[in-house]
Amino acid sequence: MREIIHVAFPTLILDKLSRLLDRRSEMSHQQELVEAASCKLAASGTPHLVDYGRSQRRGRIASVSIPRRLDGFGFVPRLSTALEKSREIVRRYTLTNKHKAIVRLISWGAGIQSIKVPNQDGNLTDVVLGFDDMDGYLKNRYMGSIIGRVANCISGGPMHLDNVIYPLSINDGAGKDCFNNDTVAFDNANWQSQIVNNRVYCLFYIVDEVMSHLSRGNRRYPGDVLTQIKYTWTDDNQLHINIRATSTKSTPVNITNYCLFNLAGHGTGSKELKKHVLTVNANSWISMKVNNLPSIITYPVDGTVFELRLPTQLNQRRLFDVSGGGYNHNLCINSPSCWCYRFHARILHPTSGRFLEVYSNQPVLRVYTGNELPRQHVYPPDLKEGGDYKNVRLNALELAKKIAKEETTEIYGKGGIPYRCHDGFALSPQNYFHTVDHFPFCCLHPGKVYVHDMTYKFGILSEN
Repeated sequence: MREIIHVAFPTLILDKLSRLLDRRSEMSHQQELVEAASCKLAASGTPHLVDYGRSQRRGRIASVSIPRRLDGFGFVPRLSTALEKSREIVRRYTLTNKHKAIVRLISWGAGIQSIKVPNQDGNLTDVVLGFDDMDGYLKNRYMGSIIGRVANCISGGPMHLDNVIYPLSINDGAGKDCFNNDTVAFDNANWQSQIVNNRVYCLFYIVDEVMSHLSRGNRRYPGDVLTQIKYTWTDDNQLHINIRATSTKSTPVNITNYCLFNLAGHGTGSKELKKHVLTVNANSWISMKVNNLPSIITYPVDGTVFELRLPTQLNQRRLFDVSGGGYNHNLCINSPSCWCYRFHARILHPTSGRFLEVYSNQPVLRVYTGNELPRQHVYPPDLKEGGDYKNVRLNALELAKKIAKEETTEIYGKGGIPYRCHDGFALSPQNYFHTVDHFPFCCLHPGKVYVHDMTYKFGILSEN
């Protein structure tokens, strides 16, 4: 009986939670009005509602609670036609620990919008590339978001699973592979979210941000997948991300977070990124195909640009030596067992003293140095008036500038700062990928639970 209930669990839970989420949407009209007002008042500096949780209201353990703030970040079109309202609110959660370090999360893509951590002098700086409003996130996908249900790529177009062919969306540019799920993806959805207080029997009190999303089965992937993300921000500047998923049918699942960092500050550019020193706990790497997507072949890192087991500065020469003008590669993390929670990587910005360590129970780490962000064009100086070739050459140069500007899509981040090539890096733990027939591919079956635990641990370099 226990086994039967266990197998039936995902279907029952998905149906009940789907109805529950719909009911919650209908009952939250008053809350959305408050959040909508906060969206309009944010620019004027009007204080938002601050809820310190039941622990602080009791008074007895107020000193160990983490304050959090909920406000509205913007609006997106409502996908469901069951409700009359045409728009839904994107919620933003602000967590502040006892050291005043801040994490801001948004329900759109269950993403990280901002992380402010101190440097050696105690000054807080936002180290996450992102945007001040929803318009930026709608125009520039993936930034800070959860990627799924299958991160990275599945090769070859149609996917064969359980004797059924699923025609995946081909979006890699070369017309051969499905990369990051195209439009039917976790980063392109507004997640249901709420605040849950959980007492942790440790030295501090943790406030968890729980976000859930129901990915309906469609012609691209089999089964309905219910995914829950729990964010936890601790007093020692660790951001824990706990990912759980269940499915009604066997389906590929590979979920990660894609957050672009620059430990000098999100707007300091490539000059500061190239001062970062990176260490990765990997003995092998996964080779790339001609179209710059991962293949199914692994090679040792010895004697290559992927030898990152010792601290390596990401300077211009190093990035130039990497195929593609920088890292956008997957390294196989060393571990005594495939699903062991372990150290993945450490990256340091010596000037500020900030460092970031990544831990996860996944076997692969994707290392990315922002190579696909827009490149800054360098134009020749304008010709001075005069000279026999003035009209011909000057007109040609002006035309070249105009064409280059029209073909370049600039990305303007927080504070209107342009984000360009090598302005940020991402360290994204994940599973093996590519095809159902290669690698220990993660296929989630009914009755099983997908588990991905990862941590971004921030710290300051000791002067000793």
